[in-house]
Order: sequence, then C-alpha cells, then structure tokens
Amino acid sequence: MRNQFNLQVEVRLVKDISAEYPVVPLNDSVLVLTHLQNEFWHPDGQGYDFTRNVLPFPDTKNRILNLVEDCRSKSVPIIFHNETFRPGHPELSLQRGGYVRGSGRVLQLPEKNMAVRGQWGAETIDELTKGAGSMEYTIDNAKVDPFTGSEFEILLRNLGRHVLILAGLATNFGIEMTARSANERDYGVVVLSDCTDRMLGEYSELTLSILLPYYGRVMTSDMLKVEFDGQSQKDI
Repeated sequence: MRNQFNLQVEVRLVKDISAEYPVVPLNDSVLVLTHLQNEFWHPDGQGYDFTRNVLPFPDTKNRILNLVEDCRSKSVPIIFHNETFRPGHPELSLQRGGYVRGSGRVLQLPEKNMAVRGQWGAETIDELTKGAGSMEYTIDNAKVDPFTGSEFEILLRNLGRHVLILAGLATNFGIEMTARSANERDYGVVVLSDCTDRMLGEYSELTLSILLPYYGRVMTSDMLKVEFDGQSQKDI
C-alpha cells in the first residue's frame, strides 16, 4: 500500500509545478485529437459503448466539438491522429507467444475487424470534419503514439508549432504516450482533462492529477479558451 505521506508530497509537488505555467501560447500551439473515429465515437461504431462508459462527463464529446470550433476560429492547426490498420490487420500479426501486447491486441481489433483503413469505422467522425479548414491534417497510423512510424513530427516541424494540446482517447494509451514522446523531444504538452476518458478508472484520474503534470500542463478546455481569448483580444 502506498505511503500516504509520500502521496501527499507528490500531490503538493504537482500543484507547485502547475502554478508556474504562463498562458498557453496561442501562436505556438497545435491541437492533437487522437482516436476521434467513428468506430469509437459514433453510436453505430463497434467500440461506441465502451467509449461512452468511460467518458468523465455526459457532454465530453460536445466539449471536444466546442474546442475544435474555438481552435478553428483562432487559426490553431489541428492534427487528427487516427489509429488505423490495413485489411487483415497485418500490423498486429506478431504475437511472440503472447508477449507482444498493446491496446489493439488486447481489445481484439483484428478479431472484430475494427478501424480498417478505407472503411467508415476508421474515419474521423463527421461532426469534426464539417467546416474543416486549410490547417487541418489527418495522420493514419497503426500505433497509439503518433510519433511512432508516421509523418507526425515532420508535420509539426513544418507547421512551426511547439506546444501540443492533447484530447481524445485514451488517457493511459494515446494521450499518455504522446505526452511522454513529446516531452522527450522537447515539445510543450497540454492535456485537457475534460476532453479525454477515464478508461482505467481511478488509475486514469491519478494519471491526470499526478503523472501527466510531470510531462506537461493539465487543464480544462474552458481554461484554455479563456487563455486563448485573452491573447486574441490583444491582437484586435
């Protein structure tokens, strides 16, 4: 059992770290939305029931939609990171006696034929593609970490943006791994706690409150909007 004193010390340290942040820089940020796909967010998707049951608020999806609308209005680039696979899921074929794991295998995406490229389930949900601007990009990748095996970092470098705002699925997979990889490459990280899931229950809550603040800033989408609005007003 964890020592309660050590836990209190860690929480206090996290609060101290969070207090040091200036506003999120509007002109140096990029919104990264991970796994916002029909398979997981549309009522007809195979993974919809699972997603619906692990979201922190009944309106989590609407919060993400509002976030996207606000970023579009302020010319913040948006990258959709979709975890997708070729027909037959050859990217998940290695097993090594069961020692090769990962969320795609554990959730049985090959057996359920989920998130296949070229099929409806793998695509970004319609609510997010409507009204898409010129600074919006989709990365199809067979990994939960967009930095692995994709053009994600090449795109970031050419956009000239250095602070990643993360939202979507899943806190302890795509979100956490992206935050870790970004930090290792000296990118700034913002995680929007009201725009991601609680797939692993209390562990996800602890990840957001204790672990992720070591890699970046954890805040809500409302807080982000206030900080972005303040910078937009100065430009008028």
